Amino acid sequence: MLVATNAFAQLSAGAGYINASETTTYTNGDTKTTATDQLNGFYVGGQYDMPIPAVSGLGIEAGAYANFLFGKNHSDGLFGLGAGTTTATDITLNIPIHATFGFDLAGDTNVFAYAGPAFQFGLVNKSTFVLDSNQSNSTTTDNYAGDTPNRNRFNLLIGGGIGAQVSGIRVTVGVDQSLLNYLTADKYNGSRFQLKIGVGYAF
Repeated sequence: MLVATNAFAQLSAGAGYINASETTTYTNGDTKTTATDQLNGFYVGGQYDMPIPAVSGLGIEAGAYANFLFGKNHSDGLFGLGAGTTTATDITLNIPIHATFGFDLAGDTNVFAYAGPAFQFGLVNKSTFVLDSNQSNSTTTDNYAGDTPNRNRFNLLIGGGIGAQVSGIRVTVGVDQSLLNYLTADKYNGSRFQLKIGVGYAF
């Protein structure tokens, strides 16, 4: 029988895999053009879990995670660019604050779910574009700084997931969806959906 866990405060560290889909939409009157790029990478960080004594099994977790994403995507001349390949690097700091609810199973095993927001701060985002017609000439852009920054450093995510903990070892699967437009150019909207699979250890 599942019983709401009598959780206690604990610190944990973890790392995992991220797959992110970034969707760019350009709107000009009634015409919309959409493209989706894939990025893959990893995250590493830690969090602190705090129980809420008034409700058995309920808690709050807050953490800090560095995300490292890399992508190589080809486009067929969308958004006024020629056909070419973009290689991207994206490094962000995520600060999740989630509500959690867990159940004890046998022994030192429990399962849990979590949901809530995460504050995202962009640290590095650089892209290099190479035209198919002129591969000896590339253009590298610092999307947060540079002469014409085209991405916002701050975003707000909403997400959730499930997990299990066995004798301190944690396994989690979760998703995040951006809530704010990360692009600064007029008529452009950018959103990100990401899947995360991770392992960690609770001390």
